[in-house]
Amino acid sequence: MHPGSWTSYLPALFLAVAGVGTLGAISLAPDDAAGAPVAVFAWDDAAVGIVAAAGGRIVSPGGWPGSIIAVSEDPLLADRLYAAGAALVLRADETIGCANNKRPGESS
Repeated sequence: MHPGSWTSYLPALFLAVAGVGTLGAISLAPDDAAGAPVAVFAWDDAAVGIVAAAGGRIVSPGGWPGSIIAVSEDPLLADRLYAAGAALVLRADETIGCANNKRPGESS
């Protein structure tokens, strides 16, 4: 390998991509706070039935086909959604509007 060859940068590139990907995945994972909105993605447009089976309430349709924004006072909503058949559950804190993005009981 020659000094300055582009292949010498591959380990650093791999670590940078893996680190940024891990941080992104962690930031999108739903937290276990009661009342926190989540985005529910399901196959075959079954998201409404999955939210109902998990005991959640629908807030609005999601931005992607087959997705729903839902909330529940149950802190284990994400686990219940996966058990009911959700393909993916992500945080949806910023999707419910910019005027009031605080959770119930949260002060400024």
